[in-house]
Amino acid sequence: MMVEALSRRRVLYGVAAPLLAFAGPAWAQSGGSWLHVTTPSFDIHGRVDAKTLLRLAREVEDFDGLLRTLHDVNDHAPARPLSLYISPNDADMRRVRPDGPRVTGFYSAGVGEVFAVLSVDGGEDRGRQVLFHEYAHHFMLRNAPAAYPAWLVEGYAEYFATVRFTDDSIELGVTSPRIARLRGAVWSPFEDILGRRALTGTQNDIAAFYAQSWLLTHYMMSDPTRLAALQRYASAVAEGGDPVALMPGAVGVPLDSLERLLKRYMGALPGRRLPRPPSAAIEGLQITRLPASADALILENQRLKMGVPTAERAAFLTQIRERAARFPGDRLAELTLARAENDFGDRSKAQALLRGRIAADPTDVEALQILGWSCMLQARAEPASAARWLEEARDHLGAAFKLDPDNPLVLYDYALTRRGEPAYPSENILNVLLKAQAIAPQVSAFRMGAVDGLVRRDRFEEAAVLLQPLLNNPHASREQVQAWRQQFDEIVARRKPAASSGAGDKDASDG
Repeated sequence: MMVEALSRRRVLYGVAAPLLAFAGPAWAQSGGSWLHVTTPSFDIHGRVDAKTLLRLAREVEDFDGLLRTLHDVNDHAPARPLSLYISPNDADMRRVRPDGPRVTGFYSAGVGEVFAVLSVDGGEDRGRQVLFHEYAHHFMLRNAPAAYPAWLVEGYAEYFATVRFTDDSIELGVTSPRIARLRGAVWSPFEDILGRRALTGTQNDIAAFYAQSWLLTHYMMSDPTRLAALQRYASAVAEGGDPVALMPGAVGVPLDSLERLLKRYMGALPGRRLPRPPSAAIEGLQITRLPASADALILENQRLKMGVPTAERAAFLTQIRERAARFPGDRLAELTLARAENDFGDRSKAQALLRGRIAADPTDVEALQILGWSCMLQARAEPASAARWLEEARDHLGAAFKLDPDNPLVLYDYALTRRGEPAYPSENILNVLLKAQAIAPQVSAFRMGAVDGLVRRDRFEEAAVLLQPLLNNPHASREQVQAWRQQFDEIVARRKPAASSGAGDKDASDG
């Protein structure tokens, strides 16, 4: 598996672009209740009617276009369409994340897949807001990763969550459900808001954090001078500055005057109305109806991609076996069963299912990837035969790469098959890791794989740049962020002596 080297400039600068620089469809009539449609930027599965699915497809494409226009994002490294799963009720959220909070939707950026699940149970407006909020995170992580303060990460997503589309216009920042909270509750001190993580404290603390972060972001983004100040502030915080201490200089008033300033601003709340361009993204889209197996297993398959806690595995495996048995020979049923058997069931049964699917269709990239991963797990379980199993894993992953060279999981898994080798990573394997990270920068495991590879090749400057966006991740655990911070500090410490002696530039150019 040979991967073209990414330019050093792209690694250092290309992933950190400025954040805030501004015919009728056909569908099959047989099968289950889930429909599927693919647009240029999204792979959408919906248990909704075709009209609703098309309307949402156009809106998410137009939303992506709005973000690209406002942030001057035209071209970037290869991207994967974001998978969306749209359900008519909130109960489907619990099929994917049974023990999670009761939410209308969520976004998952894991190794298995980057995807979002949302419900339109509370009305399309609410579901749309959840989707836009989560996609704003996805867009930020892809196009402008940096160690932004948590309040800005969430305030930015909240600012864009309330975008509204009419037939010929786009409304941005016109209103928000957060206004009711800001008008009717005691505000938290901004010293607390600016320095805290997103989901900490009481429910009241969390509500205050999101509402006040939204309004502060709205204020800073509504004026070109303030926007420039926000960009400088965000860059300074990303470089390690104190998000609380730096705010008075950015906003132009002391922190104890900020609440009064924003309350006055909220009284007028200047929004923006932009023309909505004609959308070519949904013309000629082909809507297909998925087989009945999707009703039973499509969301369970997503749960498997996220990972299942140990205590829940036995019951879940029994459920998957029972449901998959209803659909003999069905691709989704067999791949879902193979995932479950492979990860916490009978791995030999998983491999038999996967080999059968590949024999029937040698171009099935997903089956090839899962079988490659299964061989990697077998290598761990059988150290004496590890070399043989890893060689087979590379065969399957190499075949998948030829079919889908921009699949980040295939790239990442292939690189991991070489991890125990003395010269790991070779220049080619480092390029494999960097490409996986560039395609799916939202996935922390891909990012950390590339960081590890760069450190092993003494490319500390690039490693620090790639690691930095994780340092203020508002959704990671405190322990995880502390571990990333410690690793970042160690990388920086190893970088500085080389830079001060003049050797660093030579090492970087020769690496």
